[in-house]
Amino acid sequence: MRILITPKKSPSHKYLIHLFTKELIDEVSGLIQKRMHSKAIELTLSKGVFEREVPHEDISDIKADLILSENNASWDLTTS
Repeated sequence: MRILITPKKSPSHKYLIHLFTKELIDEVSGLIQKRMHSKAIELTLSKGVFEREVPHEDISDIKADLILSENNASWDLTTS
């Protein structure tokens, strides 16, 4: 699962993180369901694999399963 994270303190920076295990994906999904977005971000950043920083102009080309900020989570419907 690929997650695009937008930190609140620096919204101009976006990070693409890859989660590989089902257990980790389930744990992040559970935190999102409980509306614990900050904890989901912490878990993703600490246990996921950093893929790259995404410049603003490249956002439209990114294929992510989840777009995650401290206040919101959006499942990206454009992924295949």
